[in-house]
Amino acid sequence: MNLKRWFLAGLAAFAVLFVLDFIVHGNLLAGLYQQTLSVWRPQVEARKLMPLMTLGQFIFGMVFAWFYTLGYESKKPGIGQGLRYGFYVGLLLVAEKNFVWFVVLPIPFALNFAWLASCFVNSLILGLVVGLIYKS
Repeated sequence: MNLKRWFLAGLAAFAVLFVLDFIVHGNLLAGLYQQTLSVWRPQVEARKLMPLMTLGQFIFGMVFAWFYTLGYESKKPGIGQGLRYGFYVGLLLVAEKNFVWFVVLPIPFALNFAWLASCFVNSLILGLVVGLIYKS
């Protein structure tokens, strides 16, 4: 494993995930979150906990990139490997995270489907980013 490329890929994955989550959850899904206020922490409390969420995203980005390096094949294009990896991780996360949360939380199907779609698309994008950076 190339530590420098792994670290850069992990940082990039974190940064992209942070931005994508802000766009999706902070903007696109704001209306659905407003409709289900009783399920979520009050905004004041959530803002205090935001550093913990950011830490979780950082750890996810670094581990996402690390796992990518475990199956990296140097003779294959980074784009294809990254998209394939993102696809597999997306399936894994969607299968566990989204179906379980829909059962546990009293949320509308539209919100759960948006989570499912954004989770899968995020995984594809992160795989592409990591594949491009780790290959270079």
